[in-house]
Amino acid sequence: MQDATTFNWCHDATLEDTLCQLYLDNVSPDYISHSELQGERAESPGNWRADLPDVIRGEIRAALSHDWAHGDSSLLAVATANDAIVGMALVSIDTRQRAARSFAALDDLVLHPDARGHGIGTQLVEWVAQELRSHGIARLFLECGAHNLNAQQFFKGRGFQQVSVVMLRELDGEGAHRG
Repeated sequence: MQDATTFNWCHDATLEDTLCQLYLDNVSPDYISHSELQGERAESPGNWRADLPDVIRGEIRAALSHDWAHGDSSLLAVATANDAIVGMALVSIDTRQRAARSFAALDDLVLHPDARGHGIGTQLVEWVAQELRSHGIARLFLECGAHNLNAQQFFKGRGFQQVSVVMLRELDGEGAHRG
């Protein structure tokens, strides 16, 4: 990995396929957390939905069309090295502004395996954090799958702290609690 990695908000629709493939090639079922279950990505803990490629494509397409200048709530940051995208971060901005302090959520952080261990993930997180700060955002939340221990360790090492535990109880089907 070259040291000259750049970080930018991405609005280039021609990169949609590349970004979708980066995501799909580099997330395991351990990545699944409650937001994937509450949204359209996963059907159960450890199981992606069959239409995940279409769902991710839609999310990336929407984020590519968003911009700070328009007050949009979903943005996509990319890390580029040697003219190749080596990392991406999907970020959601709270636009309702009901919380005591303004916040955003780091919905996804995905790195190409060749980019891992070179500080690019840390640089991407710090770049996003600085961008958010410069726009008046006070807090950055994220969530990790319960079994995604590497990600949990990575984020704790970057100043994130656990503030809750999300639990799930299936109310129907095979995973339902039996008396």
